[in-house]
Amino acid sequence: MESLRGNRLFPLPFLLLWLPAVAARQTAAPAAADTTVQKVKPLRESKSLEGPVYYEAGRILHRMDSKTTLLTGNARVAYQSMKLRAARITVDWDRRTLLAEGMPDSVWVKTESGDSVKALRLTGLPEFEESGDVMRGEVMTYDFESRRGRVLRGRTKFEDGFYHGEALKMMNARSINVSGGSFTTCDRDTAPHFRFWSKQMKILVNDKVIAKPVVLYAGRIPVMALPFALFPIKKGRHSGFLIPRYGESTLEGRYLRRIGYYWAPNDYWDISPTLDFFEKSGFLFGADLNYQVRYKLSGSVSGSWTRKDFEASGMTERRWDLSMRHRQQLSQSAELNVSGNLVSSGTFYKEMSLSRERRLQQEIRSNATLTQRLGGKWSLAVNLNQTKNLSTGNVTESLPQVTLRSGQSSLFPVSKDGKRRGESAWYNQIYWSYSSTGLSRRIKRKAGDEEGVFTDRRRSGWDHTLRLSSTQKLLGWINWNPSLNYRETWYDRSFTIDGFDAGGKAVPSAEAGFHSRRLFDASANFGTKVYGIFYPKPFKSVSIRHVAQPSVGLSVQPDFSDAGYGYFQTVTDSTGIIKSYDRFENTDWFGSSLFSGTPREGRKGLTYGLQNLFQMKVGEGDKARKLDLFNADFSGAYNWKAKEYKFSDLSAVFRASPGSALNLSLSSRYTFYRNDESGRRVDELFMDRIDWRDWKSVFGSRWLRRTNLSADIGFRFSGKAGSGGAAADTSSPFGGDGSGWQPRSAPNSRLDDEPGGPVDMAIPWSLNASLAYSENRSNPFEPDRTFWIRNSLDFNLTRNWKVSYSNQVDVELKKAVSQDISLYRDLHCWEAQILWTPTGYNKRLYFRINIKSPMLKELKIEKGTGSRGLYGY
Repeated sequence: MESLRGNRLFPLPFLLLWLPAVAARQTAAPAAADTTVQKVKPLRESKSLEGPVYYEAGRILHRMDSKTTLLTGNARVAYQSMKLRAARITVDWDRRTLLAEGMPDSVWVKTESGDSVKALRLTGLPEFEESGDVMRGEVMTYDFESRRGRVLRGRTKFEDGFYHGEALKMMNARSINVSGGSFTTCDRDTAPHFRFWSKQMKILVNDKVIAKPVVLYAGRIPVMALPFALFPIKKGRHSGFLIPRYGESTLEGRYLRRIGYYWAPNDYWDISPTLDFFEKSGFLFGADLNYQVRYKLSGSVSGSWTRKDFEASGMTERRWDLSMRHRQQLSQSAELNVSGNLVSSGTFYKEMSLSRERRLQQEIRSNATLTQRLGGKWSLAVNLNQTKNLSTGNVTESLPQVTLRSGQSSLFPVSKDGKRRGESAWYNQIYWSYSSTGLSRRIKRKAGDEEGVFTDRRRSGWDHTLRLSSTQKLLGWINWNPSLNYRETWYDRSFTIDGFDAGGKAVPSAEAGFHSRRLFDASANFGTKVYGIFYPKPFKSVSIRHVAQPSVGLSVQPDFSDAGYGYFQTVTDSTGIIKSYDRFENTDWFGSSLFSGTPREGRKGLTYGLQNLFQMKVGEGDKARKLDLFNADFSGAYNWKAKEYKFSDLSAVFRASPGSALNLSLSSRYTFYRNDESGRRVDELFMDRIDWRDWKSVFGSRWLRRTNLSADIGFRFSGKAGSGGAAADTSSPFGGDGSGWQPRSAPNSRLDDEPGGPVDMAIPWSLNASLAYSENRSNPFEPDRTFWIRNSLDFNLTRNWKVSYSNQVDVELKKAVSQDISLYRDLHCWEAQILWTPTGYNKRLYFRINIKSPMLKELKIEKGTGSRGLYGY
């Protein structure tokens, strides 16, 4: 007797106790279970199982004589963390085992001759899931008591890899023995493009795979064999061997880079010791250590040591480098940051590093900073730093630099009652800020051309800056921002020019003691916004808005080179020219400024500017569209205290982005001064020759002349040809919606019996083009022009072929300065790329074919020519 059931759940321990009782009363043919749906808790009398076993199927058949249950039609069984799905599942209650298998199905298929014949295949193959890991096979058995299972022709997926075995035996929850196993990252279910095959394989779940022997197949062709191999399969961060990188060079022959091991003993630190082996020279040892304790500290230490012997030249190399970085949160208000670099020679990075940025590095820096928030807006920072020039050997040290700061605060704060009422007077908008920096610096500079001879000089000082500022409203619509700055600097020595050497260079001498310099300046800025809206008559639903922001600034600073201040020394050189020298910041003696030089000439100036924004609105209400049309900005300055050329150049900038596909930028500078016959600028305004009484002269004469012009126009077009979609996901306790079995894997996965949803056939393309033109007419008789055109095109010839082309053309010279062509081919689980630069300094041809999966990214074949072929790109 059998019964048809759909979507019914039964606790099997209850069934185990119920079946013998029914069998004792009946001797007839097998009978079906009760058709009512029941919720039954696990019975403690069942000693063999640790919990309930739930099942459901389209058809359920109970056999009393053999004490078995047959589930067919999207059958599913769940026991603890285990779930099993199959077209057919047989449960043996005496043995406490189950057997899962697919069911035959007849389908019509086409032969090579084009005829259609009926073929037999299995559908609803078993799928076993435990703790999120999924395995599929043709036949599966499972023992509830020992929790062991066996799978014939099983397959499973872990991260980017697919594992397959002729026979898989689950020894326990964490160990699986595989016979005739293979591993690949190719998702083709049959005939993968490559695979690693092994006769015997042991899988330790979430740990490692041990296999022997191991053969690499490309298609069906064996290309490499190893006696044994170990593959880590831990999820997330874990220890494991690093895959080395192979290459060749003319000087050092064949090489393997980064042979090593990544060791992560815990969540707080890891280390990667590596070895670079060069066939003709020797070794490069390296190590990278990283550590981190969240919210407390983090950092890294890395270094390398070179041991190379070049037999051809008889040279030996013993060089090293060390870098470190450390950050530590000492408390909620204190933090320590330390970084440093040490190298054994100035050419180490240039000759040894694989990084282009490192090879071009000319300086190494070491730095340590302790910051402490003192409460309110006060903070303290103590810094120690050293900078070494790798080319010259010059060293600059700050030991230490102490900075005390206070952020902007109100000079007359609003009372607490006023804050509650929102009251604020004009004097509450007066703010002050303060910063103070103490610095002791040492400079070690190379003296002359003699090797190893340096001068060692030290200086100390303390710089204080106090700033008062305010934000006020005048007449209700003008923004007024006055400010006053006072700066006082203390030095441990000043400088005096004693004479001149044979080359006419000043010879300074230092006078130790306490010396001070006091500087001050004041400024006031005025600005506002003016709005204007007009409606073009032909377009009723279109409005144009103009936002104008005029601004004027006044600034005053004394001429600190006046003799009354005593900050400069005036000296007449051997040619009779009078020169003045700063007594506090002499770069000839010390090599650089300790803080900054003393301002000369003074300033009594006016700055002016006008910013314009034009916007357009189309439509009314919520459906209205707003667009920024363009910006047009103008700015300039005038200095009354300048001895010549009081007017600065007038700057004009125009920017427009009428759409996402077009960008336009235009900038120019104009001078108010004339040029003589040789093209040299002279201190004579164009306006000086205008007859202001004659309006024709006023409007017909030149006021200024353009000296610079630069224009950039950029175009960008992109799109996709075709479209696609994706199947919706569903969920239920068994991975479906309750109406039947739904695959838990992603659509189109190789683990699915049937293909997934529609495939995205979109083919992207993009075109970028830019024109850059610049013109310098400082000398109107000898203008200097540059005109560049840059283009880049990316498109797909097919779904798998991608082509990229870029070039840069000098229009003035009428030639292509650079060209780059890239051909990319998607080979399913592999990828191939050809890079070709036919012209220019970086002329080269490079080819690479590699596996796409990050797990095996170093499994590749590459070949390159040109100056950078050594590094393989």
